[in-house]
Amino acid sequence: MIDSKIAFVYGKNSEDVVEVAKKHQLAENLLFVPLNEFLKDPKSYTVNEKIIISADVSEIKGLIQKGANECDFSLAIVARKDQNALRDSFHLSQNIDENITQALECEPKEIDMLYCNGEIALYSVQIGDTPPLSYSTLSYEKKSLKERFISFVDIFKKFKNLHHTKITIKTKKEQVIETVASGMVVVEHDNRTFASSIIADKLKINDSKLSALIISPPSVVGYLGFLLKSMFLKVKKDRLPNHVGYIESSTLEIKSEKSLDLRIDGELKGTTPAFMEVIPKAIKICLPKSFWKMEANPSDKESIRLGTLPLSKDIVNYQEQKLPLFTHASEEQYQTLFVSLREEAKASSTFMTLILLSTLLATVGLYLNSSSVIIGAMLLAPLMQPIVSFSMGVLRRSQSIFSESLKTIAIGVAIALVSSALFALIMPFETLTNEMQGRLRPSIMDLIVALISGTAAAYAKNNEKIVGSLVGVSIAVALVPPIAVAGIGLGWMNFDMFYHAFLLFLTNFAGIVFAASMLFFMQGFSPISGGAKRGLLYSLISAVLISIPLYLSFESIKEDANIKRDLMDKRYLIDDLSVKIEAVQTSHIGDELHIRCDLLVHSILNDSQKRELKKEIEIELDKEVILEAVQRIIF
Repeated sequence: MIDSKIAFVYGKNSEDVVEVAKKHQLAENLLFVPLNEFLKDPKSYTVNEKIIISADVSEIKGLIQKGANECDFSLAIVARKDQNALRDSFHLSQNIDENITQALECEPKEIDMLYCNGEIALYSVQIGDTPPLSYSTLSYEKKSLKERFISFVDIFKKFKNLHHTKITIKTKKEQVIETVASGMVVVEHDNRTFASSIIADKLKINDSKLSALIISPPSVVGYLGFLLKSMFLKVKKDRLPNHVGYIESSTLEIKSEKSLDLRIDGELKGTTPAFMEVIPKAIKICLPKSFWKMEANPSDKESIRLGTLPLSKDIVNYQEQKLPLFTHASEEQYQTLFVSLREEAKASSTFMTLILLSTLLATVGLYLNSSSVIIGAMLLAPLMQPIVSFSMGVLRRSQSIFSESLKTIAIGVAIALVSSALFALIMPFETLTNEMQGRLRPSIMDLIVALISGTAAAYAKNNEKIVGSLVGVSIAVALVPPIAVAGIGLGWMNFDMFYHAFLLFLTNFAGIVFAASMLFFMQGFSPISGGAKRGLLYSLISAVLISIPLYLSFESIKEDANIKRDLMDKRYLIDDLSVKIEAVQTSHIGDELHIRCDLLVHSILNDSQKRELKKEIEIELDKEVILEAVQRIIF
C-alpha cells in the first residue's frame, strides 16, 4: 500500500543509489518514485509526512522549496558518492546503505535555512575568490602532501587574476562595514570546510544566524602565507587568521564597487549585490545526532570581529587598486614608527655617554681576552638604534631622518675610534689577543650575520611585543667591538689591523641597512612607486661592494681550512724517521702563508731533515710556506 510506505524520491542521476536502496533490508518500507513523477502530485506520496530524496543539489533545493511552501513533509537526504560537500555539510554517512538506515530511523527536526537572493543555500555562499576557505577539511585531511602541493600550485597560477574590491556590508541592525576584500564565505551551520573550522565554536544550529568570513590578504605574499598554513598545517580551530574578518547576523546586504562572482553551493549564480537571510525553522529534516550537537536558542545579538581588515581610508584606497606583492602600512603605523626612529636618530648626551662607556668596556675586554666583558659592552652599545633609523631614511629617502641618523652614527664611530686608540696608546704593551684576532678576518659569513640581524632588528622595532629582542640582535651583530679593535690598530699604528677590523664594522653596517630597509619595504612602509626602489638599490649596491673583499677573505678562510684538513695527523717519512703533524694553525703576513704546528717525532730532526719536511709539505700544498714547528719527542 502506498499509504504505508515512505516515498524514496530520486533524480535522474541517482539510479545507482536506487539499486542499492532496493537491496536494503528495509526496502519493503520504501516506495521508489522518480522526481518528475513526485512533483506532479506530491501530496499523494507524503501521507507518512517523510520522504527520502537522492538527487542533484539543485533538485533537492527545489524539493525543499516545495515542502516549505506547499506541502508539510519532512525530508531525509541520501547523498551519492560524488556529493562530498553535501554529505560533509549534513554529517551523512559515506556508506549509502548506512545512509538509508539513518534516513529511515532519524526523527525529523525543524532547521533554519540560509537564503541568498531568494535561493536556498544548503551549505555555503561564496562571493569572489576565497581559497582555501571554501575547501573541505575532511577531503584535505585525506590528501597526500603531493596532492596538496598540486592544489597549491593550481591556486598560485590564478594569482595574476586575484584582486581586491571595495565592499560595503550592512547587517540586520544597520551596522555598516566598508573594507576591501578578495571574497567572502557565508555559512549557516558547520559544513566542515576551512571556513567553518575557523569559527566552529560560533556555528550553532537553529540560532537564526548566518556567519560570514571576509578574506582580505594585504598582499600576494600574505595570501601565499595564508594558503600554506591552511593547506599544509593543521587548521587552528576557533581562531581567526590574520586578515580574516567575521560577522554574525540574521541578514547581510553586500554591495561591491566591482562585480564579484556569486556562487551558491558551488554553482555560479550571477554577481553581486547579494542579500542573505536566515529563515528560522524553514523545514523539517532528518539528520544524524552528530549534526544536532551544536543546537542553540535563537538570538538577535550580532557579532562583528574585523581584526586586521583594512578599514582606514588610505589602506582601503591603496589596496583597492590591486593586490600588492607586499603589504602596505597605514599612515598611522608609519607615523608611530617614524616618531620613534626620529628620536633614536638623534645624537643625545645619553647616546654619546653609552658609546664611550661601551667602547672602553669592549677595549678592556679585548685586552683581557674576556668574551663576557665584551658581551657586556655589546649590551651597553646604543649604535643599533641610529642604524635602523638610517635604514628607514634610505628607504623613504627622508632627508631629515637620513642626515640626522648618519650624523649620529658618524659621531658614535668617531667617539669609539678615538677612545679605543687613546686607551691603546696609554697601555704599556701591545698584545694581540684571540678576541682581537677574531675580528681581523671578516668574511662573507659576517655579512650573512649582519643581514639576519638587520632583518630581526627591523622586525622587532615594528613589533612592540618583541622589541626587547633588540638586545639579542645587538649581541649577535657586535657593532662596537670591531670599532674598538680598529681604534687599537690606530693606537698601535698598525693600519692593516685598522683596515680589517673597520671592514668588519662596515660589513655589519651595510648588511643591517640593506636588510632593515628591505624588511621595512616588505612591511609596507614605502611602496616601490614611492621611491623605495632607489633607496633599496643604493643599500644593495653598498652590500655588494662590501662583499667583494669579504668573498676574497672567505676564500682565504676556506683555503686555510683545507690546509688544516690536509695536514692534520699527516705522517711523513723523512730518512726513515716517522714525523706526524698535529695542532696545525695558519696565518697570512702579506702574501706569505705561515704554518704553525707540532711535530711528533722519535728523535730531533736535523737541518737537512727539516728542509726535506718543508719541501714535502710544499709539494703537498702546491705552494711555498713559512713553517714554524715545535718538535715533541716520543720515547
